Amino acid sequence: MHLIDRAKTGDRQAFAALFEQYRNLVYKTAYLMLDNTQDAEDALQEVFLQVHGSLASFDPRKGAFTTWLHRITFNFCLNHRRKRRPLSLEDVSIIPAIEFPGAQLAEQESVLLMLRALSDKQQAVIILRYYWELPYAEIAQILDIPLGTVKSRLDLALKTLRKMTGEGSDREPVSRMEVCE
Repeated sequence: MHLIDRAKTGDRQAFAALFEQYRNLVYKTAYLMLDNTQDAEDALQEVFLQVHGSLASFDPRKGAFTTWLHRITFNFCLNHRRKRRPLSLEDVSIIPAIEFPGAQLAEQESVLLMLRALSDKQQAVIILRYYWELPYAEIAQILDIPLGTVKSRLDLALKTLRKMTGEGSDREPVSRMEVCE
């Protein structure tokens, strides 16, 4: 029996194995969305509580488990961010090195600040596309938006990031990440 199916039947060991297998996906996504380790750790726990409570509703015919898990994680993080106070410069922590298109930055804090300058919707597509390297179709499924909306949000986010880094938007893509699929 498949691990997810076993967890659905109440097998605690199977659920623990799911947690171990996907904890980094949830933690890293939450960290990028929430700015600090404590909030990311809290999100990890809360997301897996939600997963445990709604695992029976997961339908593999509608999409991959990771897609479903990303959606739960993003929704939790967005709701958490709406509830808390605005980000201040003192709250900014260093994130793992992430290369955004065209951004040649010396300080990782600058990347985080640029990411935070984007709207929640733009942040979501940037994180899913460039951090997790997901295809557009899966991003659309995770965020429950049309494929064209994913592409337009990504385009707008990239233009905004280019302006922040001082690069022109009428140049050739500088990496494989900027080339449309």
